[in-house]
Amino acid sequence: MLTLAQLIKQVLDEAYGDIPGNEAAKDAAISAEISRLSNSYARLTDSARVAIGYSSPVSRFAYIYKYTVAHADYIMQLIEQHRELRDLFTGDEVSVACLGGGPGSDLLGILKYMIRNGCEPALTCYLFDRERAWGDSWSEVAKSLEADFQLYPVFQQMDVTDPDTWRSYKKFLGSDLFTLSYFMSEIWSFKDTAEPFFDHCYGSAKPGAMFLFIDNNDANGEFASWHDAIAAKHGVEILSSTSCKMAFSNEEEKRHLEPYYSKFGWPKRESNVSCRIGRKSGTA
Repeated sequence: MLTLAQLIKQVLDEAYGDIPGNEAAKDAAISAEISRLSNSYARLTDSARVAIGYSSPVSRFAYIYKYTVAHADYIMQLIEQHRELRDLFTGDEVSVACLGGGPGSDLLGILKYMIRNGCEPALTCYLFDRERAWGDSWSEVAKSLEADFQLYPVFQQMDVTDPDTWRSYKKFLGSDLFTLSYFMSEIWSFKDTAEPFFDHCYGSAKPGAMFLFIDNNDANGEFASWHDAIAAKHGVEILSSTSCKMAFSNEEEKRHLEPYYSKFGWPKRESNVSCRIGRKSGTA
């Protein structure tokens, strides 16, 4: 069975092949993009900033390499730490809605948890994101994984600031779990137009549905506070609220990321995060 890093390596190989130019030109573009993304993420609360784009294969490679390994591992750890989340994976099937899940962190973290713990429910995973090209990155993951359970990844394109792109999506509202991995911070500057989408999701989720939120622990706690206000408005009880440092597991070896590790160094390894585990009130 593939490790998380090995699975990501396959996706990186495909993205690297889509980048134009020779090897030196590709590597220079990726290094520059990693720096650009890092600088952009340092200004997430800047109201004048523009949305971070991921339409180019360089951007997608840079994000997946630098951030997805760690962010996926954090998702896995949070599921392992909370019984209410673990219980979702003990039945015959489970459905998950990954809001802003195009980069794959949510999906891969869930897969890693299921593989590590021998879980076998059929998994339907709705991946929602503005950038359509993310769907190409993860469309073949089920075939590559060769898991002992059925996996149905469903990519659906949407822009949370444009209701015309998401109001027709209904089926995902019956999901057992909603995940938000580093999503609300990325759209913080557009929260006034994005909030109706979250009202739609949190307000329409079925009783008993679980919510997993993880994001940057910013100095003023703005990202988590925004999430908590929406949760409270729609009867989502916060079962766990933490701010801490998280690091990805030692089992993810750098050799699985070669030749990219030698070129671009370690992916992100440690983060200062805010985490919330919530449950929609009512009887499921």
